[in-house]
Amino acid sequence: MKNISLILAMATAIACTEKPQTATTAALADPDCLQTEQVDLTTIRLSWNDRADGETGYRVFRRAEGGYSNVSPLTTLEAGATSFSFEGLIGGSVYDFGVQAISDDMTKHSKTVWINDCKVLTFSELAEQESAGKLSAPSDLKAVQTDNHSVKLLWKDNTSGEIGYNIFYDEGTGLTFDQPESTSTADSEECILSGLEPGKTYTFGVQAAGTSIVNNSRITTCELSLIDLEKRPEVTSVKTSYAYIAVTYKVQKISASNPEHGICFSESGKPSVNDIKVTGPELRASAEILQIVPNAYLEDGKGYNMSVFIKDGETYHYSEPQTVRLEAQPSAPELIWEKQDYGLEGVEVFKTTSQLNGRNFNAWYAIADPAQVDFRVLYPETVGSKKTVASQAEEAGDCLALINGAIYGNYNIGVIITEGQMTQQWHGEIEGCYWATDNQLYQITRPVIGVDQNGKAGAYWVGVPQQGTFYYYDRPQPSVTGQAKYGKVSASSPVPAVDWNPYYAISCGPMVLYDGKVCADNSMVDDTHYYTNFECWNESSVYSAHPDRTAVGVTEDGRIVLFICDGRIDASQGAYIKELGPIMKSIGCVHAMNLDGGGSTGMWIDGSGMINHKDDSWRAVKSTIGFFKK
Repeated sequence: MKNISLILAMATAIACTEKPQTATTAALADPDCLQTEQVDLTTIRLSWNDRADGETGYRVFRRAEGGYSNVSPLTTLEAGATSFSFEGLIGGSVYDFGVQAISDDMTKHSKTVWINDCKVLTFSELAEQESAGKLSAPSDLKAVQTDNHSVKLLWKDNTSGEIGYNIFYDEGTGLTFDQPESTSTADSEECILSGLEPGKTYTFGVQAAGTSIVNNSRITTCELSLIDLEKRPEVTSVKTSYAYIAVTYKVQKISASNPEHGICFSESGKPSVNDIKVTGPELRASAEILQIVPNAYLEDGKGYNMSVFIKDGETYHYSEPQTVRLEAQPSAPELIWEKQDYGLEGVEVFKTTSQLNGRNFNAWYAIADPAQVDFRVLYPETVGSKKTVASQAEEAGDCLALINGAIYGNYNIGVIITEGQMTQQWHGEIEGCYWATDNQLYQITRPVIGVDQNGKAGAYWVGVPQQGTFYYYDRPQPSVTGQAKYGKVSASSPVPAVDWNPYYAISCGPMVLYDGKVCADNSMVDDTHYYTNFECWNESSVYSAHPDRTAVGVTEDGRIVLFICDGRIDASQGAYIKELGPIMKSIGCVHAMNLDGGGSTGMWIDGSGMINHKDDSWRAVKSTIGFFKK
């Protein structure tokens, strides 16, 4: 066991009589007021009062705890002696010490007076022992790794009168120290220790040292696990938004192929994979990795400690922690909504003509409780067939309000569930992948909103690792066009799948609002690609323009909102994706998903037909969603 400083402690046991003994011709007066003082780690000084008259010396005795009552004297001291130092003792052991006044011929002598059960304190015990003369201990001790084999200790000097500082370290945690490994000068507040080994955990200690061991301060300690700095990930840039935190990093000297890696966050202390863990995309040799952490993982207004991690064998390596936080959420637009009188039972409709960020803006939304009216998804069964919103509503016969649904080609892009069955999944895509604008295939999850058979609304992301298998998640897989790709989703990736059984549901995207947080913005990775385009949509049509928009949302009390706005006409110039989330939030939604827009946007109301304005006829669409009579 390694320890730094010698601490002086005093163990006092006094054997004083109230009155001196009266010497007789037959005996010398007994010594009294015996006391002990530990002067270093192996030495105890015994002292007493010389009460004898005519003695020629003093004999001193030592016996181990439980030893024989009669032991031979260690030595004989001169007459008038009042102290003796017992050396070579063993720390942690208990001894009895005795002293006796004698004459030359031993015709006269005192009794042997003993002081019993004197423990030789260890270094750590001496440091912990209370003493009025102790120096103040250093504080704020911190160990910082400077290279693979060295650590710098930093502390605050809280005392004066010290002759220096004792420095300790040993391998392991929760240890006590025996001897110092190094010392530093008085008033110092740092020290370098070398010769350490990466992969091991050390306990470090610092103690203010006085002129006497009894004055040494307590030992202040801290722990540090040394890492192999050559394997530590390096963060090269961090970008924050209200919608995400984007981290660019690189790793090196990792033996495994694409080992577990990503970003972790903690609210306090050093982050680890046991805190908030977000797994990253596939590693690319000698390349920087851009990883996006959606705001669904983090809380607004809260600071986090963040590190990149990578697992090499059974060991996790972490980058230096950084403090990050999401930026403030965008403010809600000030839109004045007027209730429209369409006489629909269980469905309310509102309209606004307020300006949106200085542009003309016409928008409508219908809202209903899916426990009181049916929420359904309509999907023509014939491959490649399309019908207008109006024709789909009229053919249903019991429709109250209907809007266009998912983005489509020959099929809807994403999944559709009707009456609990997967009517269509990932047509036009390949096993959960999507051909992005860079003509590359990316594994993605798509937003999905729907209701279960009891009319309870839900919003998630859906992933399909292969046809016939699908999972729902409360976090997306944040693929970004042009960046490193993610592997296939699974029951545990990107996060553990949730248990959701929708009766009617439709997927599209992007998700613009989730758990009350706007989660799509218009910030760009480069001149073409967007940070929050997790589904790898065609950026120019979905993100960069402000056309007609269609969206579906869920309020905190479980009602469903169907939203449309006109665009690309003088009366209304549409909305950007970054504006759609705040709009949906302003009307009470906590979740909201973008649907098909542009020429597909339309809302049909029972008894009034199509209520939004078009310069030309409404486009036929592949799917619709709406409210129906129960």
